[in-house]
Amino acid sequence: MQKQQWQKSTAPLQKIYRRSFRNRTLLDKTLLIGIISFFLTAIFLFSTWNTIASVIPHIAHSRPTSALPFHKHWHPQLPALNMHLIIQAIHDEQLASQIDHLLTNKVKQKSFSGSVLISYDHHVILSKGYSMASWSRWQPNTPHTRFYLGSITKQFTAMAILILQQQGKLHVYDAICMYISPCPPGWQAVTIHQVLTHTSGIPGVADASLSNTSPAAWIKSFAAFPLTSKPGNQFSYCNACYQLLGYVIERVSGKAYSDFLQQAIFKPLQMKDTGFNPYYTSTPDHADGYDAWRAEDDLDMWNLQPQWTFLFGSGLLYSTVEDMYRWDQALSHSTLISQKTLNAVFTPYATPQYAGSKYGYGWFLAQGPVAGHKLIWHDGKIPGFRTYNGFYPQDGVTIIVLSNMETLDEIAVAGELQKVIFAYAHTH
Repeated sequence: MQKQQWQKSTAPLQKIYRRSFRNRTLLDKTLLIGIISFFLTAIFLFSTWNTIASVIPHIAHSRPTSALPFHKHWHPQLPALNMHLIIQAIHDEQLASQIDHLLTNKVKQKSFSGSVLISYDHHVILSKGYSMASWSRWQPNTPHTRFYLGSITKQFTAMAILILQQQGKLHVYDAICMYISPCPPGWQAVTIHQVLTHTSGIPGVADASLSNTSPAAWIKSFAAFPLTSKPGNQFSYCNACYQLLGYVIERVSGKAYSDFLQQAIFKPLQMKDTGFNPYYTSTPDHADGYDAWRAEDDLDMWNLQPQWTFLFGSGLLYSTVEDMYRWDQALSHSTLISQKTLNAVFTPYATPQYAGSKYGYGWFLAQGPVAGHKLIWHDGKIPGFRTYNGFYPQDGVTIIVLSNMETLDEIAVAGELQKVIFAYAHTH
């Protein structure tokens, strides 16, 4: 009886207790859910910040326009976050991923080996090596790997001529015989301008047909080969012509061709991984040339004596994708010569074999994918190497492909990259 009376008297308290217990349990659950939500939010924000941080170099307002975004002496200051710029930078990462996927697949198919640099909207979005610089040394390609450039060298030879013109030491409309002695009689009407534009009529004579006793004897031996056309009348691509320009550079500057380019171009632009070296295979970070996938080419035949360095003028320069980007940027900002002189470099003077292209001084000039916009480009072919350097000045796009595989179609690869880049630009 007493127990029943006690239970009856304490019933209201027990009811309050049970309600309090249920409320406490609900509170505990709510608190637990809050803690979990807090940690999930923290993880999300951390992940988002990592994504933003990975693209901060592309949106830092402090980035100098004349330097690479990844230059070792550049320390970006974190800008106030601008959502538009963040979204743009993330888009850049997406484009870089598409390009990387394309090139990685080519490596898997054993159809590409080399280094590639892509700039988009005036800044670098990809600079990367693919496959191996040397299978025997087990050294991978990187953005710092050195490759022979082949005929891309010609744009540097042309620039050296124009630097000498700006110094008042020659003029492109001078007769080439003013600077060559003895000069073959048939060359009296040939100008430096015509040699630069492959319209001189000077034949592309094989090295084996020319004297190798001395530079003067080498030039004199051209007299045995008549001009193939009247000077200025016809485009005919001529490697020997740019070697002749290398000889003119030596005679006018009083320096070895390679030394003049080093002092007048490479040093001012801080192109520290670019140059001419008869012992290329002894330079650090060089790529071995390959006839095909893992089939190595022999480079010993390119070891030249100092008095023959002018022969480098047609195609024996080596460089890296990052140094080549410094070069392209200098051309965009008239760093080495005046804008007026630079305009002459990119003036169409002749019609080459490539449909839709013209030729300036060491460059092909074509219509870009965007109406009214230019593509300025040149490729290089040399045993063991294939290269391409092209930029779209109005679009802020640069495509640099340096490959140590001779079977590569460098123009086709550049075309694929162009298609990906401009398709992405069209949809974003």
